[in-house]
Amino acid sequence: MKKQVYLKPFVFIFIISSFLSGCANVFAPATPTPNLAVTEQVLSIQQTQFALDVTVQAQQAAQTQAALATPTPLPTQTPLPSPTSTPGPIIIEDDFSTNTGRWTECGQCVIENGVMKMGPYPISNDGGGYFAICSDCGTPQDYKMGVDATFVDGYTDRGFGLLIREDGGSYVDIEITTWQVYGAWFFDNSRNVWGNLLKNGWELTGSLRPSAATNRLEVELISSGGNSTIHIKINGQLVNTAEIPAVRGRVGLIVGLHSLGVIFDNFYFEGYPIQPPGNQSPSENSG
Repeated sequence: MKKQVYLKPFVFIFIISSFLSGCANVFAPATPTPNLAVTEQVLSIQQTQFALDVTVQAQQAAQTQAALATPTPLPTQTPLPSPTSTPGPIIIEDDFSTNTGRWTECGQCVIENGVMKMGPYPISNDGGGYFAICSDCGTPQDYKMGVDATFVDGYTDRGFGLLIREDGGSYVDIEITTWQVYGAWFFDNSRNVWGNLLKNGWELTGSLRPSAATNRLEVELISSGGNSTIHIKINGQLVNTAEIPAVRGRVGLIVGLHSLGVIFDNFYFEGYPIQPPGNQSPSENSG
């Protein structure tokens, strides 16, 4: 009969504990081995994100600083249209101290000693006068013009003064003489004939100084209703008026006939509006 072996209780408990511990070792999940490549990738992404965050913050700070440093632009105002200037008068004053080249088409004009001398012109069968054109006066219609005129030599029975309108050799003029008479005349170049604009042709006036005295001759032309009125002044006195068609033409100085010498000084011209030479036909009616 076999002898029965009786285990003590603590020995039994030890055996059971050892068994359970072994089972736990068998069935417990194993600790994973770290993947170094994955860990480095995660760190790289985190570092990149951090770098991006730093860059964005730096850019935002720079923009804020620039906005504070740059003043806010004022609202742009709508530009106003440029004002159109009204054409002003052309004013010419010539004391003949120098030869400016202003006076043209004058075959017998000399500027010296502060005056311009015209004539005497040689004897001719042509009944027309001799003029000097103010080249930069243009072809005005309404204007003021004046000059000091003095007889020098030659025949005293003929006139000299201001050329009022000229076109193609035909013209209108105002003449004074040494005999204290004056006239307003027109010359038709196509027919070589003269015509008068005043009632009596030559008109007598005490406003004129006789002989070789200097006289101030002035005119002012004002147009209305297709006609131009010539206001004639001698030494500051209005002596008469005359009517001509309201057309443009060249202006200047005139000696009415051959064999007469005259000096001119202190020429003045004021024209409205400006009309440069060659821009408009002198015979165009601007009525």
